[in-house]
Amino acid sequence: MLNPFPTGAKFTKISRIAATCLILLLYQGVNPQSTYAEDDSLVNRPVNIYGLSGLLFTTAPYTLPLNTVEAGVSIISENSEVPNYRISEYTVSFAMGVPGNAEFACRSSYYELREDPVTASAVQRKTGDLEVSYKWNFLAPSESSFRPALSVQVAGMIPTQDSSDRNFNTVSQWGMRLGLSAGTEIAWGDHVVAIYADAEVNGKDPASQQKRDFFEFANAGILLPISKYQNLQMLAEYSLVYGKNRTLYDSGDYSGITYGIRLVNERFNLTIGTQFLHKQNVSFDNSGRVIGLMSMKF
Repeated sequence: MLNPFPTGAKFTKISRIAATCLILLLYQGVNPQSTYAEDDSLVNRPVNIYGLSGLLFTTAPYTLPLNTVEAGVSIISENSEVPNYRISEYTVSFAMGVPGNAEFACRSSYYELREDPVTASAVQRKTGDLEVSYKWNFLAPSESSFRPALSVQVAGMIPTQDSSDRNFNTVSQWGMRLGLSAGTEIAWGDHVVAIYADAEVNGKDPASQQKRDFFEFANAGILLPISKYQNLQMLAEYSLVYGKNRTLYDSGDYSGITYGIRLVNERFNLTIGTQFLHKQNVSFDNSGRVIGLMSMKF
């Protein structure tokens, strides 16, 4: 069977071009005569696996309503054949809408690694980092134009236990993220189509020569309601991680394509998806992830 992904330097170039084009689409608009979603709206904009509102991986520029709290739990389970392992990340997050069109979130995770999924004894478990995020929607969407909404986001990470384990991509001292998110929601008949994209830089342990790591990642996605009342939705995302110095089981340079389905009402969200990963490290074969996310607004 032919491999649908390009490899090597050609892959890196194509991935960067594709990610750039997806982000530029937000500024140009798919149709200058399209109507902005003035009266219609999505039923719910739930949190993603990072704890901020968005899709599964893509962060939306919109924020939670003031004083609204959303609690979420998620799982990401990845299976690989070369090398042979299964790693699962269980995450708990809390987000809150704060004054000034802003959103505050915190999250923590728990890892389980089976280097040989068949052998129950070869299991490693570890608590992940504690991460605190802040997102500010500094450019609200316009009701009279196709101009996208924009937000800036910043996050800090600290370890919750000894992070010397070489198998997990956690911080030993501290880490940070800084990024920009863009998005728009377009009326399409009786539905609203949402298009989001983000780009971020991530730094971990800058004071440690051995564990220092700086890299970039970007996501772009589309959300399509597929039911009359927009409570059943389909999503597709493209993700790119580039420039990682440390290649561990749960990290490394890769591109990913995610498909998912979401069931929402005004307070509840259930999203299930699958992600196909193409990894740049020749020692790692391509792999797949199963993702589940559930959240509730209060």
